[in-house]
Amino acid sequence: MSQCSPSYLGQVNKRRPIRSVRWSQYSSTIFYVMDSANKFYMWDLSVRDSTPLVIETYDQKGLLCFAELLPSAGTTSPVVVLGFKDGSIEAHLVKEEAMNNKIDNISKLESYLFIGFVVSVLSYF
Repeated sequence: MSQCSPSYLGQVNKRRPIRSVRWSQYSSTIFYVMDSANKFYMWDLSVRDSTPLVIETYDQKGLLCFAELLPSAGTTSPVVVLGFKDGSIEAHLVKEEAMNNKIDNISKLESYLFIGFVVSVLSYF
């Protein structure tokens, strides 16, 4: 896991254009980002919103796409599949700690969105 500065969101936007963003189908507070510098990010808003939980760089292979697969029988966490320019793929099991309390995450997300909305409205005036 990489450490990032508080202004990380602005740095991603200015220096590495985002190619894809997807919300997790499994957890309402997790989303994934792929940027033009072959980096893959996993964010969890229930943990923190200023920096991603995971940052992986795939410079040599060239990250082309990604998808989240829902848990199958016998597993409790989704799998993230990464596709590369050379035609290869990698499958990564999302750690169970990131998926804990997924029902509670919905109320956390609703609270987070409400607070963010109130702050945005108040800062407008």
